[in-house]
Amino acid sequence: MAASKRQTRKSRAGKTRARKPKSRKAAPTTVGARLDAALAGIGARCRGLLDALLARRLAFSVLAVLCLALLGIGGGFWLTGFLDGPRPSPPAPSVARPAPPSSPAKPAPAPRYASIDQLPGLPVYSESQGKPLPNYEERRTQPPTPRAAPAGAAWQRNAIAFSDDRRRPLIVVVIDDMGVDRPRSRRVTELPQPLTLSYLPYARDLAEQATAARSRGHELMLHLPMEPMSGSVDPGPNALLTSLSLDMIRRRTVAALDSFSGYVAVNNHMGSRFTTWRPGVEASLREMKGRGLAYLDSRTHADTVGGLVAEELGMPNVDRHVFLDDVMTGDAVRRQLAETEALARRQGFAIAIGHPHDVTIQALAEWLPRLSGKGFVLGPISAAIRRRGWQ
Repeated sequence: MAASKRQTRKSRAGKTRARKPKSRKAAPTTVGARLDAALAGIGARCRGLLDALLARRLAFSVLAVLCLALLGIGGGFWLTGFLDGPRPSPPAPSVARPAPPSSPAKPAPAPRYASIDQLPGLPVYSESQGKPLPNYEERRTQPPTPRAAPAGAAWQRNAIAFSDDRRRPLIVVVIDDMGVDRPRSRRVTELPQPLTLSYLPYARDLAEQATAARSRGHELMLHLPMEPMSGSVDPGPNALLTSLSLDMIRRRTVAALDSFSGYVAVNNHMGSRFTTWRPGVEASLREMKGRGLAYLDSRTHADTVGGLVAEELGMPNVDRHVFLDDVMTGDAVRRQLAETEALARRQGFAIAIGHPHDVTIQALAEWLPRLSGKGFVLGPISAAIRRRGWQ
């Protein structure tokens, strides 16, 4: 056994010695040769890398598509945000703070106007447009025939207590357009009494104003708006118009008559067109007569039929003789007051109509206290109605 093992080891050693060693290439000895060898090695590596890439081209293609998709989505969001501009930051939550204690409000000062025509949002108040309407003188030569009105009629019931001295001429001063210009209306009520104050039916706090005026010793009337000749002049809300049906005229008359109470008579506000239209005048006056009222025809037109219709209906009535302030200057008003005195001396009584203008109020404040010394009686409209024969 030992001999055989020794023989085997010897045979292996012989074989080993019989193998020839591997030959190694000789390294290039020149610079050019070395450069060629390096380039050859680089080319071999590049070819190997290219072969590897070609072998994995499907995987790279998928990866490239995914990258492009991600870049496209991200770029789209960025472009949208850039075009829309910066988004406003959400508002900060408000913190409720206690309100400071409010100081008591100061009342607004009352507006001042030169005349009633300058009050904003209201109709104009004169259709004379600065041109004086002619005075009217009674044509009666005989003493009026006494006529008895129904007992307890409104014009008698609402008349103020007045003792008329018929030995002296009577002057009645009616102030129209009362109630709208509150400051000037109040100044009128402070003038010497008795005056006759005619209130527009659309004035505010009408019942309160009328009661205050009556408590100062003045007599009351209703100033009913009616259509003027000029279409550019506004007679006010719910005026009686010739274009209305007779039923509507009656309705508007009733609404005006219901606006307040305690008045003696009604007179027309404007009305130069309406008072010449007999059917409408009669429809309106019948409503007044049914309530026991009297009628004062303001005579804004020479062809008015108001007084004639009232006579036919057996209704107490009188006419206006003088307009005091168609021309609104102090001198013009004083001249018309002098005309009122002259008419009262000639015909026994005279009715003058004015308005709550500054010049009128001032002229009356100077003139009224001197009337008695001149031999006149200042009285209400009910006294003039009685002097026309109505009892």
